[in-house]
Amino acid sequence: MNYSLIKQLIDLAEEYEQSAGKGTGDIKDFVRWLREGDAPETVRTTDHYSDDHIPGLISKLLVYMHRYAKLYFKRALANRPIQSLDEFGYMVSLLQYGPMNKTGLIHQNIQEKPTGMEIINRLIKLGFIEETPDPGDKRSKLIQVSEKGQMMMGELFGDMDKISKLILGDLLPSEQYRLLEMLERLHCYHKPIFRDDLQQLDDLLDKNSHGLA
Repeated sequence: MNYSLIKQLIDLAEEYEQSAGKGTGDIKDFVRWLREGDAPETVRTTDHYSDDHIPGLISKLLVYMHRYAKLYFKRALANRPIQSLDEFGYMVSLLQYGPMNKTGLIHQNIQEKPTGMEIINRLIKLGFIEETPDPGDKRSKLIQVSEKGQMMMGELFGDMDKISKLILGDLLPSEQYRLLEMLERLHCYHKPIFRDDLQQLDDLLDKNSHGLA
């Protein structure tokens, strides 16, 4: 038996327990702590800009990534009937989750109702989605992808897949999984705030401001 390895694990477990407030104490959190290691005190970007305010720098880079993706998808959608990444996202949601009401589709894509209704109405006008009676409620209707919409999306998926891979750049598969895990975690944190119509936002901002003081 490799007792040297066991001793290293014991030493690491002691170090983990001494890192107060860094973990929940379960094995999954311990593995995450091993994988992530200690966070650097500062972050230095390729343009030699150093910023101690990590949340601000991350937020800025997330905005940049959104702009890159939007630009790439816009180029890929040139001369196509679908005009925006938002419209494409609505179509994908209906294909993935099936028929739903308009409000559900808008919430699924994390948008406000006026913007979402504009997108839905345009897709209906183009004939890519259609309204059908809701079998559970005769007073309401569901929307689903039409046959025309399915054909159109089938022609787009190849280009969209190429763009998705381009956005990931030179990240290794292991790095992609780590990024996905972190983004999913952030999504799960923010989704209830959005679902609550942002009513929690002022309280959360006030709480975070006290924490940073």
